[in-house]
Amino acid sequence: MTYSIVDCADGRFAVVVVAASGATYRRGGLLTLAEAEACVEVLRVALADCGVALVHLDRSAETPEIGPD
Repeated sequence: MTYSIVDCADGRFAVVVVAASGATYRRGGLLTLAEAEACVEVLRVALADCGVALVHLDRSAETPEIGPD
């Protein structure tokens, strides 16, 4: 699984995760970058318990801003 932290149009952040199957999961409404990074770490630990690695996908130049939840 890969993840990106994206800037939302309203100034908040979202964590977007893409599974190998192509399914996309989004957790939005995070107020700070630190909150988004903490969300990623919780997800990383949970997935590691299942034997799944979570890898950062750096698409900062390609990822457009997304609207609010």
